[in-house]
Amino acid sequence: MARGATLAALAALGLATLAGARAGEGNDDGPRAEGSLAWIDSDRLDLVGSIAATLPVASAGGWRILLRFGTVTAIERATSDLTFEVTDVSYLAAVGARRPLPAGGAIEVFAGEVGRVRVDAPGHARVRIVGAGWESRGHRRAFGGFGWSGRAALAAVVEDSGVDADAVADGEVRWLAPVGRVGLGVDGTAFGLIGGEGGWDLAAGPRLDVDLGGDRAFGVFVRGVRARSPLGLDTDGLVVGFDFAQGSAKGGRVAPPEISGRVAAGGGDGGRGYAEVDLRVASPPFLRGTTATVEVDGNVLGAEEGSDLYYLYDVGFEHPAGPGTTGLWFHHRSNHVLGRANPEVTSLNVLETGFETPGWNREGPGLPLGRAGDLDARLRAGWLIDSAFGEDTAWHARGGVRFAFPGGARTRAYVSGALERGDVAGSAYAVGALLPRGWDVRLEVLHDEQLYAADRRLLLAVATLRY
Repeated sequence: MARGATLAALAALGLATLAGARAGEGNDDGPRAEGSLAWIDSDRLDLVGSIAATLPVASAGGWRILLRFGTVTAIERATSDLTFEVTDVSYLAAVGARRPLPAGGAIEVFAGEVGRVRVDAPGHARVRIVGAGWESRGHRRAFGGFGWSGRAALAAVVEDSGVDADAVADGEVRWLAPVGRVGLGVDGTAFGLIGGEGGWDLAAGPRLDVDLGGDRAFGVFVRGVRARSPLGLDTDGLVVGFDFAQGSAKGGRVAPPEISGRVAAGGGDGGRGYAEVDLRVASPPFLRGTTATVEVDGNVLGAEEGSDLYYLYDVGFEHPAGPGTTGLWFHHRSNHVLGRANPEVTSLNVLETGFETPGWNREGPGLPLGRAGDLDARLRAGWLIDSAFGEDTAWHARGGVRFAFPGGARTRAYVSGALERGDVAGSAYAVGALLPRGWDVRLEVLHDEQLYAADRRLLLAVATLRY
């Protein structure tokens, strides 16, 4: 994807979000999602992007059961054919239990895995951990208020691979002072491996935060980074970037800006595993309801001979049109391999227009069909800018439909189908169920010609949680 075009679009979205700032109130017990993009001045990297989500799934005995997912993508540079050169991906996947404290804040116990895997090159290091942590009042909110806030965690390593460590420590601190309607202050983070091949990743610097209301925030930061952990960025430099965060608002949200997305996990035939982390940001409306949107969708499809890693990026503008939205987007997909050498990174880039209903791939109402059920759909088509698959066509199209059968107010069965055609083809057909609290389970037959794996047709069972 063209680095300049991407950064310009994201910067425009950030400025549009700043223009729509308003006051609001948050909820420490709800879901939280955040994403960031930063320029880094270092010898090894040019860009760093992150996606993270904390999702409550149940309550028991005063404890809140949470799922945590996060990725940090290190990008060396963009090549002349608009393909990302991703060097490695650091990740976190954990399950935890959180309990509020009477004086504010909370304690948490957790278990999970932290790792770093090389992209298009051999190498994978990880630790599996069990630990506990503390956080201050308001720290989980998108805008935690003025003054000090922070968190700290310590975990024992119960298993390691590719790295030697006995424990993991992690922490964050932030201080903000009110300056008009914004917060101006400093923040710092620390992540370290203790014992064995120990090392610390440290980052600190000034930041500016804007409370967007509805437990949403936009921030701009400058940080000095010194990364020595085998599971981190492995570089030193100055980082300049911005981030978005969204928690659970009291009373709901009536309009963007908003962050939404999904996390998914599953498995398929041949012992293949699947994981997805998706993040979508929408600006406040302008020009009679138009919004600027950015969506980043990272997917991993595991296999014994090597795991496929592919990213889908959609940057564009959407406008209400009848029962849904129409728009203009720049669509990019880049395909990589995790943990082994890959002589060629493939990608395609499309300038597309189209239409989709509000509930497509997100929580929301479908088009009502009375007693028959609800229908959601998407169709996008446009000009193929370039492709690594031969450029035999000048067009590219993708779309799909989902029909949800009538049923209970909380659980509904559905069938869906999606097609991609043009310079490369793909399809996905599924039967599944929409469950309470944003859960979705499905059985899917997938065909994807962009995969590196020898078998590009497979059967997957997938559970998805939307936020």
